[in-house]
Amino acid sequence: MRQMMTRRLEDGLVTLRKCEQLLIPRNLALAAALVFAHLPGVAQETSANPPAQAEAGNYKIRVRSNLVFLPTQVQNKKGVPIYGLNPEDFIVEDNGVRQSVRVDEEPDSSGLSLVVAVQCSRSAPLEFSKLKGLGAMIDLITGAAPHEVAIVGYGERPYLLGDFSSKREAVRLALSRLKPCGYYSAASIDAAYYAINMLNRRKTHYRRAILLISETRDHGSRSKLDDVVTELGVTDTVIYTVAFAPAKDEMIEGLRYGPNRPQTPVFPPPASAPDADAGSSAPPAPDPNDIDHYTEHVPLFALPPQIMLLINALRTNSASELASLSGGQYLQFTTQRGFEQDLQRVSDQLHTYYLLSFAPSSGPAWSLHTLRVRVAGRPDAVIHTRRSYWAGVLESDR
Repeated sequence: MRQMMTRRLEDGLVTLRKCEQLLIPRNLALAAALVFAHLPGVAQETSANPPAQAEAGNYKIRVRSNLVFLPTQVQNKKGVPIYGLNPEDFIVEDNGVRQSVRVDEEPDSSGLSLVVAVQCSRSAPLEFSKLKGLGAMIDLITGAAPHEVAIVGYGERPYLLGDFSSKREAVRLALSRLKPCGYYSAASIDAAYYAINMLNRRKTHYRRAILLISETRDHGSRSKLDDVVTELGVTDTVIYTVAFAPAKDEMIEGLRYGPNRPQTPVFPPPASAPDADAGSSAPPAPDPNDIDHYTEHVPLFALPPQIMLLINALRTNSASELASLSGGQYLQFTTQRGFEQDLQRVSDQLHTYYLLSFAPSSGPAWSLHTLRVRVAGRPDAVIHTRRSYWAGVLESDR
């Protein structure tokens, strides 16, 4: 019995050694294949990302297939708009390469979707008395064409005061809900981004515009600035910013009232409207510990210098850069009359600009593109449009 058990044990060991001899080469071959596949220069490229992605940290690039839109105003030397231009009259160059251009229909025939975003935080309430004519000026901006208007207030974040409506009474009611909303944050970039997304969801085929009434600088936005820059570069939404510099009014009001400045409604609700506070809630008080550090900063090494220049400009003067990147206009006011004159200029431009568009030809998928617009046969034409756009969107893998 003992000899039989010993023999069976020896046979089992022999069988085990044979199995090892068969398995080890396979495992070695598999390991060798895995090592070989990861050697530099051996593995095949499976990503269409450009080499520049190696410098982009943990970001990948998504190439946009959107059209590039150029809101373009054409005037003569005296500032008089030039009407009646056709697609073949425009010479549009993208990185020096001429593009095939499309021109949308006339502004007054296509209608307008407008978001009016008004800062209600920090020193903005000191400016409210200068905005008394805003309701009437909105009527002037929209004109007689089909239109819809939404009203947004913002401080720490955007607050929808009135959704899109073509009714004057609804716009007045929304404006009557505008009240002071905090002392610390003024998220202008968030408000503009919020308004762009509102307009992107609209089913109408109207032209799209944002009127942003704000300080010059952003305070506390949480949006990713690289996303904002890339979106502004291709959106068909024009942003007009009308900015105030609050230092002078802050000093005067401080001397006059001290901390007990009275608050009176600037935009009373329409007589036929329901209670202005019905269905609306006061925005929450912002956390004083959250001042000015909300804006998400992408690591400097993760982005190329061209887009960092745009991002830094957006941080320095958000009001001006939001208008510039969208092809709109940046204006400043210090008095009520100046504010109304600025809105008159906005109205004039909204009703006279050409909306050009083109499909970008093949080129670098991830780069800053420079734009140049001219009018054939009119070398003296004064042209106002965007000068660049960013191709490609960074998406974080983190």
